[in-house]
Amino acid sequence: MEITNPHDKFFKDNFTDKDIVKDFIKGSFPKDLQNNLDLSSLELDNNSYIDEELKEYYSDIVYNCLYKKLDIKITILFEHKSYIPDYPFLQLLKYMIKVWDFNIKNKEKLMPIIPIIFYHGKDRWEYIKVFRYFDEIDDILKPYLPNFDYLLTDLSSLSDADIKDRIFQNELLKVSLLIMKNINDEEKLKINLENFLFLGKLYYEEEKGLRFLEAIIRYIYSSTEISVNDMVESITKISEKGGNLVMTTATKLMEKGRIEGKLEGKLEGKLEGKLEGKLEGKLDIAINMVKDGLSVDKIVMYTGLSKKEVEGLIKKYNKELNI
Repeated sequence: MEITNPHDKFFKDNFTDKDIVKDFIKGSFPKDLQNNLDLSSLELDNNSYIDEELKEYYSDIVYNCLYKKLDIKITILFEHKSYIPDYPFLQLLKYMIKVWDFNIKNKEKLMPIIPIIFYHGKDRWEYIKVFRYFDEIDDILKPYLPNFDYLLTDLSSLSDADIKDRIFQNELLKVSLLIMKNINDEEKLKINLENFLFLGKLYYEEEKGLRFLEAIIRYIYSSTEISVNDMVESITKISEKGGNLVMTTATKLMEKGRIEGKLEGKLEGKLEGKLEGKLEGKLDIAINMVKDGLSVDKIVMYTGLSKKEVEGLIKKYNKELNI
């Protein structure tokens, strides 16, 4: 069963939680920037500024926040294809212009933007300054190029120990990042799943923690071949409520998969039947045209069959007549 972009969904499930985002900012923003942000003013912006072109690479979560007394936007762009694009600065520039276009359209002041790229691919992301994309740029030409920085969270550059013990404080954020970091290493994730989930054990007896746990189950189920039994075993050791939730959620997911599989099979059968019927109808018409002596070109034009298919029919017809 396929859930549309499970990585993207899991990211949004977690990063729309203000407590998680506050700790993410504390763990990943430069100190001088953090010190001037009023995180109590952090509010989710329900708009997305991703257009059709950018949608192929990113999804976004946007927060409004006060920097000193200035309204700014903090935009977290999740790189959901898990590979490094050739010109990320161009994509970011297009994105920022979309935000400013929105400001202008709504007669707002242009808002400064802190863009963050969140990347969870296997290869290290190389941060490249804009001017390095241009050959033989000197100090005279540099001022005429767009020049801005972005913040980068590259999970491939962080060890599990960095995430667990050194950078972040929020336990649910730690669990999320550890699972996202290791989602493509199925064997390692399976071995460490219980240890990762154990970090959030205090939350699994309350509603928020159980919703978080359900999002994890759906993510792992949709992105890996780790069995339901393995998930149940890992979670039940930590929380009886969590174990029961795994069973219920997994049962629903499997049932949904079976229903979708049946519907897909029926739909494919109907389409195949219709196509076969249409093809058979065309062949019957073409054979009658062959009998009437119409030219190959006219039969192709009237039936939509290929020239090769028509010539094959003529050959078969002539063979049956022993011509």
